[in-house]
Amino acid sequence: MPAHKTPFKLALLPAAALILSALSSMSLPAAAQDGAVESTAVLNLGSGEQLIEALRQQHRGSSSPFFRTFGNESLAVQIQDFFDKNGLVSISGHALGNSNSVFFLKGSAKNLGGYLALHDKRKAFEFSSGSADGAKGQVLVREVPYTVVFPDFDEKFQHDYERAQNVTTLAVAAPVYSPMALRQAPHIGPYANQDVTQLESKPGSPWVFYLNTTAVMNGSTPLNGVTKEQMYRAWQSVADQYSMLNMNVTTKRSVYDAARTANTLRTGIINFINQDGRSFAPLRSFGTTSAGTLYRNPSAGFDYGYGIGMTGAHEVGHQMGMSHDGGGSGGEYFEGIPAYQWGPIMGNYWMGGSWANQLFTWSRGEYSTANNQEDDFRIMTVNESVPYVADDNVNGKPLQLRAGGEINPLDNWGQIERNTDNDLFTFTVANAATLNLRVDPIEYLRMLDVEAQILNSSGQQVARSNLAVNRSAEFSNLQLPAGSYSIKIQGGAEGTPQRGFSNYSSVGLYALKGTLSGGVPDTPPTPLSNGVPLANQSGATGSWNYYAITLPSAASKLTVTLKGSNGDADLFVQKTAKPSTSSYACKSDGSTSNESCAITAPTAATYIVGVQAYAAYSGVTVTATVTP
Repeated sequence: MPAHKTPFKLALLPAAALILSALSSMSLPAAAQDGAVESTAVLNLGSGEQLIEALRQQHRGSSSPFFRTFGNESLAVQIQDFFDKNGLVSISGHALGNSNSVFFLKGSAKNLGGYLALHDKRKAFEFSSGSADGAKGQVLVREVPYTVVFPDFDEKFQHDYERAQNVTTLAVAAPVYSPMALRQAPHIGPYANQDVTQLESKPGSPWVFYLNTTAVMNGSTPLNGVTKEQMYRAWQSVADQYSMLNMNVTTKRSVYDAARTANTLRTGIINFINQDGRSFAPLRSFGTTSAGTLYRNPSAGFDYGYGIGMTGAHEVGHQMGMSHDGGGSGGEYFEGIPAYQWGPIMGNYWMGGSWANQLFTWSRGEYSTANNQEDDFRIMTVNESVPYVADDNVNGKPLQLRAGGEINPLDNWGQIERNTDNDLFTFTVANAATLNLRVDPIEYLRMLDVEAQILNSSGQQVARSNLAVNRSAEFSNLQLPAGSYSIKIQGGAEGTPQRGFSNYSSVGLYALKGTLSGGVPDTPPTPLSNGVPLANQSGATGSWNYYAITLPSAASKLTVTLKGSNGDADLFVQKTAKPSTSSYACKSDGSTSNESCAITAPTAATYIVGVQAYAAYSGVTVTATVTP
């Protein structure tokens, strides 16, 4: 973990050329040696209002640069981007005349923070608003170790990574998708031929983190033998680790540009680089245009999608404000707890790469050897002001059952958005019933360890499951008397927080699959009248709605139609029994909710109309017409 941390709130900026004007200074340090200096000497740049105005004027070109030095180093900077909105600013650039450097400053006039880092000299300077008497509202500069700004992969981490590759048992086994991962959200499920330059995890969100893959792509095709499927998994892994936030992780440049123009303070960027190297990112640079850098893994290293995905999530973590999680034999990079196959994503995730049920999560330093107790969620949601996603199951939802009591993961899924969340799925059985149920986390680089309970109508626990080192919950042949029940889903934990993991970061998407048999009354189909439209029908993705029309005598034709303007409702008709996708007398399953099918010379009988929601629909009209 870096030796020095000073938290500060949001802010960003874009511009032309600037130099920092200081009103007063205190004693200055000797020149830093290899970035190791952390000095108590301070340079006072005056009030935040004065500094922001000076940078604004320089950005506009209406004032000349003012050169100021700290010891023997110039603090003159060139500004590329300056953004100002509602009293918050974001400024990004580099040292004047030195593109091998980075400068950014963000916040309000009374709470500014940022860094100037000189890569070639491994020197860094921190800018922060003073809080002590006599310095309140003043912007102070001090020299800090270079690794405070760029807590990059140090030699020990790289050595451990190489050691991991040389151990046969540690050759990476990438995570395996749950069979329940069926595109319940844009980042869920295996690659399905999406354009990997147009990926979005939360389309429409004003908070955007851009994975700039331009340098490793030829159009929409990855370079160097990397497959589109691997590139998809790299994006997906980052999206998974930040899915609890209302932040759109995207590879689409136009989405980033629009969000940055609207409010730079709500955006971040990391650049993929077309060569091997040690990835790095500037601490707390989210909300500015100062980018992280994501190199390829060495060619003999881990699977590209998994390895780059984990590294990307780690580096974006630095940009969001998180330092390394260290302690134990891993030093600055905690190597995890093998007994529970858990480790912090801001630690040494490589060492757990071969675990079959690996769980890499955010942390607040609860394990016994932790040397960093910072609260990762608080940093992201409070310091950086990125909100959690809204709760998707506030008051409970009815458990959706298909024909035969099937519990399908397309109908029954949700998200544990934070560690205080729990979701309820309710159902009632008229007679004794048997429940067979599995609940899986459905994200690829998952963080959710599922705990599930079956509760009776009094809220008492009937059964509980949290499979050991497995991440799922399961109930087999659970016998339930007649009554009302709830399935309660929440984030689980294993061991103790000191020698295992708590539910602190047990968050993410999940789905349910199984059967509830014997005791569930079969809902009768909704009756249809000849030629009379039944309007305003709706269905969730994967659900079935059934209707019935009785033909009292033989007819020449039975025609059934669906008319709707949204979703994708598919039509199936069968005599006497409920139809399915494999059993029907006629069907119509186009790509819209406008369908029609006909049965010629139908016999006198009751015909069952089944409408399946291939994609959720609403406002659909169902009509059955009998031709004599």
